[in-house]
Amino acid sequence: MIRHDYLLGWIRRYIQWIAEITGLIRREDWEAAMRRADMALRGLLDLGTDSVQSLSEGEILARLTVGDPPPVVQEKCFVLAALLHQLGRIAAGKGRPEEARDGHLKALHILLGLQIRAERAGLPEFVPAIADLEEALSGEEMPPRTHAALMIHHEQAGRFAKAEDALFKLLRLEPDNPDTFEMGEGFYRRLLVLSDEALATGGLPRAEVEAGLADLRAARG
Repeated sequence: MIRHDYLLGWIRRYIQWIAEITGLIRREDWEAAMRRADMALRGLLDLGTDSVQSLSEGEILARLTVGDPPPVVQEKCFVLAALLHQLGRIAAGKGRPEEARDGHLKALHILLGLQIRAERAGLPEFVPAIADLEEALSGEEMPPRTHAALMIHHEQAGRFAKAEDALFKLLRLEPDNPDTFEMGEGFYRRLLVLSDEALATGGLPRAEVEAGLADLRAARG
C-alpha cells in the first residue's frame, strides 16, 4: 500500500505546479505556462503536451492507470483534469480555439466519469468545477456522449432542468437514435415518482416533466 504521507506530498507538489501555471496564465506568459504544464505532464504521464493533445482521454487514462491502486489513480485523474484545463486556458490565450476545446473537453470527460461513478463526493479545490468547464465549452460543438454524461451528472445532482437541457441537445444530435429516446423516457419516468417539492427545487415542475415526456413520445412516434 502506498503511504498516506507520500501521497499527500505528491499531491501538494502538483497543486503547487498548477498554482504556478495559473499565475503565469494571469500574467499572460503563455510560453512559460506551457513549459511548466509540459514538465508536470511528463512527471505524471511521461508524455509531453504534444502527445497528450494527440491522444484521446481514454488512451491517456489507460496509460495513467497502469500499476497503481485505485486511490492513487483517482488522485492522478484529478491532477490530470486540472492540467488539461490549464492547457485549454493556455491554448485559448494563444488564440488556438481547437486546442482549447480539446483540453477543456478531455478534462470534462474525466471529471464526469469520476462523478458519475461516485468515486468521491465533490472535487478538490485545485480541480476545475464541471460548471466552469461547461462555461468554457459554451458555444462549442460537443459529442453526444458528452451531453449524455452531463444529463446523468445533473440528474444525480438534482439539477433536473439542466439535465433536460442536456437531453434536448442530445436529441438534436441523434434524432433517430432509439437509445436516446429510451434514455430520455427513463429520465422523465424517474422524475415523475419524485415529490413536487423535489421537482421544483430541481427547476423542473411536474407539469413540465409531464409535457416533456409527452413531447418525447410524440417525437418518437
